[in-house]
Formats: sequence, structure tokens, C-alpha cells
Amino acid sequence: MTVPTPPETEEPKPVDWAHIEQVYQTEEKLANTAKIYGLTVQKIVAHAQRHNWPLRYEREQAGKQKRSPGSTDPATLRRRLTALVERQIAEIEWRLAEPAECRDHERDARTLSNLTRTLDKLIELKRAAAIERAEAKRMREKAGGNDGTKTDDVLRQDLARRLARIATASAD
Repeated sequence: MTVPTPPETEEPKPVDWAHIEQVYQTEEKLANTAKIYGLTVQKIVAHAQRHNWPLRYEREQAGKQKRSPGSTDPATLRRRLTALVERQIAEIEWRLAEPAECRDHERDARTLSNLTRTLDKLIELKRAAAIERAEAKRMREKAGGNDGTKTDDVLRQDLARRLARIATASAD
């Protein structure tokens, strides 16, 4: 009687972390690579964290942030924030029409209060931006066509005005 020999198990390869890092940087599943090297996905992820490999979801988030149109432009941010406030108010109005518990209405009232403050701040920022644009235009017109000394005076005045505004803002 012959004893059946167990099937030969494939020896795991020596761990090649450079190759694993390359795979980690792609969208390929880590389970396949882990199986090849006789590791677990958790072990690969732990190694990646210890060696500060960029995480996949961080790369995706960074890509989404880069694609955000005009995300640093103050005017665009004000418009987006205004649209968000309008949407939130519409949702609260819809909920207020439905029967709900008192605490839900109280929460909505607090949210509306916060939204009102946000709208006030948005209006204030919009006015400040308009004033800033008007002052910059006035300064450009005043500086236009003058000699260099007068332009330097205008720049000094502008700098003094801005520093005064910062000082009053920090005093508040």
C-alpha cells in the first residue's frame, strides 16, 4: 500500500518590499501580492504605514482636491458656501413642514441661527471684498501716470491702511 504524498505547497518568495510598494501604489488588489509572498494584507498595510507610504485613499482625496474648481478663490468659496446655506435652509423648511418632536425643531432652530450668522459673515466678506477692489482701483488710478516717488507714497499709504485694518481686526 502506498501512502499518498501530500501536494507540494509552493514556498513563498522572499519578501521584496520594493515590489510590494509598487503594487501598493497601484489600484491592484493587495490580496494577490500578499498570497505570493506569504503575507497578510494587514501586514502589508502595517508595513506601509511604518514606512510612510502614501495611502491609497489619501492619493484619491488629494486628486479630488486638485480637481476642485476654484477652491482657493475667495469669490468662488463665498458662492459655494452661499449655495450650501441655501440648500440647508431648504432642507430645514421641508423638515419643519413635517410633524416632528420638539427636540428636532429645537435643533433646526439652532441650525437656522448658525446659518443666519454664517450669512451675515458672508455678506460682510462680500462687502469687504468690494471695498478692497474699489480701494485697489482708486490706488491704481491715483498711481497711474505719476512719477516713482508718488507711487512709493501711494504704496506706503496702502501698506499703512492694511496694517491699520489688521491691527483693528486683531483688537476685536
